[in-house]
Amino acid sequence: MTANRTARAARARTAAGHVTVPDRAALATAGFSERIRILDGYVRQELGRVLGIAPHLVDTTGRPMSSLGIGSIAGLELQHRMEAALHVELNLPMLLLANSAAELVDCLAGQLGPREGAGRRHVDAVGDQHGSVVSA
Repeated sequence: MTANRTARAARARTAAGHVTVPDRAALATAGFSERIRILDGYVRQELGRVLGIAPHLVDTTGRPMSSLGIGSIAGLELQHRMEAALHVELNLPMLLLANSAAELVDCLAGQLGPREGAGRRHVDAVGDQHGSVVSA
């Protein structure tokens, strides 16, 4: 590996290693779309840290979690970190089988504050028939 590539890889690992945990009180009072925005940034940071890439490089909409490289070990790490940070319970099998990181973000947003609009489906308990990944 060349010196430039080594330096870039080190910078990416450093950038991906820092995670800013959102304030729970701020999440609870934020509107649903703002909560989605905040949690998207947080989930990107966590995924970037686990995957060793910069958060802005994490594809949250186009790929299932397994396709991102989240297996059982990385999934356990994510589960424990997010549960501790956000004070929610994550269902590991559903986390690993999620269609995208955006699905995780949406479930977290629904658990951490009220949803806006009557047309949105409320996420039920851990791993219910709807495939939710979190519970309060």
